Amino acid sequence: MKAVEHIIFLIHPCIYEAIDADKIHAENFGLFLERERTVKRRWLDAIPQRPASTLFAQLGGPESLQAAAADHLGPERALFFRTLYSQDKGLREYYGRLTAELHAHLRAHDLEFDPATATSELWGESFEGCVPGYGGAFAEHLGLHVPPKMHFEMTVFDAKFLHRSSGHEVIPIPDSDVEAWLFRCHDTTSAVTFQPRLTAQWLDHRRVSLMLDDRRVQACTKLGHTVWPETPWRKGKPEQVLPFDMALSDFCFHWIRCTGLAYDDFRQVITAARVTQAAIETNPRDNGNMESSA
Repeated sequence: MKAVEHIIFLIHPCIYEAIDADKIHAENFGLFLERERTVKRRWLDAIPQRPASTLFAQLGGPESLQAAAADHLGPERALFFRTLYSQDKGLREYYGRLTAELHAHLRAHDLEFDPATATSELWGESFEGCVPGYGGAFAEHLGLHVPPKMHFEMTVFDAKFLHRSSGHEVIPIPDSDVEAWLFRCHDTTSAVTFQPRLTAQWLDHRRVSLMLDDRRVQACTKLGHTVWPETPWRKGKPEQVLPFDMALSDFCFHWIRCTGLAYDDFRQVITAARVTQAAIETNPRDNGNMESSA
């Protein structure tokens, strides 16, 4: 048996290159297409640098990427998933069939991996949605002990306010597998999202709890529409620091943005976040995840 010591999970690559130019222009997707072209070059450049004990596992996208991995790692170490999603059966069942396909590939090629020691990394589209959604699902269903490493520079994001961000940091949330990803945005604001590393995020209804200033901090969609507080702060309205919580599954679609605190002060707010240990949903549920990052 040949060992698999590391896995690259490439999730839904090259969504935008498949869209015709007129729609790219009409939907204002040019920024995402440019980012996608950049990270595609990074994927192709990085594959030859990975050790021979790597398995490349691609979900969706052009098969030319899997072929490039096969050229460097060998065809037995380049998997392109053929399992199709069933709307009727839902996500958890789909995750199980994807996992079964990966195990079948290992058996067919005399490969084995130890979930206690195997490492992995996450690439693809989008940073906030499909990559943590499927990345966490693979970790959960394969029983990985070492959390997959998210590589932001290998992803395409959905939120335009991340364009030209000047830096980010990853803040582990104590007593959990959850990471806060805190960004310095180009317009001098800050933005944060939360991602679990060992669970399927779309089905993870644990809640992130923290205290937020209702004047200086807002929760918003990836398009920037405010969802918290319910009414905007206005002159004369008392400024309050209020409890806020949101399910991890909702952070596939939402961000917390800071417009009125210095970055270091906002960072202190985020480091105080905690995750409540609510049960992870066991019934199949789509939860809107199958939409592309486009």
